[in-house]
Amino acid sequence: MSLYHLTNTEIAERLAQAMRAWRISPQGAAMSQVDLAHKSGIGLTPLKRFEKTGAITLRNLVALLRALNLLDGLETLVPEPDAPGPLALLAVEQKKTHRKRAPRAPRASTSAASPSRPSTQPTSTPGTGKASATPER
Repeated sequence: MSLYHLTNTEIAERLAQAMRAWRISPQGAAMSQVDLAHKSGIGLTPLKRFEKTGAITLRNLVALLRALNLLDGLETLVPEPDAPGPLALLAVEQKKTHRKRAPRAPRASTSAASPSRPSTQPTSTPGTGKASATPER
């Protein structure tokens, strides 16, 4: 059942009802309010208020869960994140060493052919009168 359509107060009241039902049930804790208040270390008045309205402090709720042997349920209340958060990703990115590009060599002149790229201008082979495409050097 989805709880998203309920208000915070309604969710707290449902939690209080479920814990009260567990406290009373013979299959659950089978305790009276006085027994639970004594075992948990919280006062009887805060326990009665919680069961009636759902209002309770977090510390008192943890004490009640411990006394009812329901503390294991808190382990699954907030799941472990599967992926690292944005701050962890940023820290990993900052630790990486970035490769730097080597500086470019200055060019000799802009009008002459570059020595690194040979030109394929047709030249004539002496004595034959034939033109061949050989790179200039």
